[in-house]
Amino acid sequence: IEQSGGNRERELSLLRGPGMQMVDGILYSVLALGEDDAHLLTDVPIPMVLLGERIFHGPADHVTMRNVEASKTATEHLLSIGRRRVVALGAHRGEVIGSAGLRLDGYREALENAGIAYDDALVCEVGGWFRSGGAEGMRTLLASGTSFDGVVAFNDSLALGAMRVMQEAGLQIPDDVAVIGFDDIDETRYTLPTLSTINPGRDEIAEVALRFLMERIAHPGALVAPREHLSAYHLIRRESTTVAGAQASQGARILVNP
Repeated sequence: IEQSGGNRERELSLLRGPGMQMVDGILYSVLALGEDDAHLLTDVPIPMVLLGERIFHGPADHVTMRNVEASKTATEHLLSIGRRRVVALGAHRGEVIGSAGLRLDGYREALENAGIAYDDALVCEVGGWFRSGGAEGMRTLLASGTSFDGVVAFNDSLALGAMRVMQEAGLQIPDDVAVIGFDDIDETRYTLPTLSTINPGRDEIAEVALRFLMERIAHPGALVAPREHLSAYHLIRRESTTVAGAQASQGARILVNP
């Protein structure tokens, strides 16, 4: 396991460092490299599987989640329960490729399909995707006086920070503001209210990535084109977007794309 810290030069040097002589395969998750850097991976002599949202259709097998579709589903869920002023919490200004950019695309698609105009005032930018970022973003939004009745948080940690700030401000969840997150982390089952979220299929990502890598290691000379795999995701509806009750407390799992 090697940490890059999201540093571009570090990400590239890891592929050519002495440690690579001691491994049979690489699961490579990049944060700093992008689509324009795909050609830099063509001469890596070790079987490799790419993870994450930075490089698509590159020279290696790639396994990731359905960011656009899943974010669209999360937004559609809020629209389906009558919310019309929905905040996108977690945007990164100018990002196109990457989790924030892709999830914002899904949010916009859902609004467009519902005939609701995109409002930049409802797009809440944050720094890091942590509870503190969600809390600070929500404080800024509340101070602006912008009206809203729903929040699509781009991950669960952002949602948890934002929920705390809203509750401190006297807002009731979901009566005043319905909230949905993304990732289905364990804490979402124990918040008050429990948090609706998207399970993006992380187990499937791990299983498929390892299977692809083991196949490449076992058949190093096989002329198989690079494969792209997007995991299935689930909408999990809990108390933060529905009335309290036994089913809501336990979480209703809805398979969106088998």
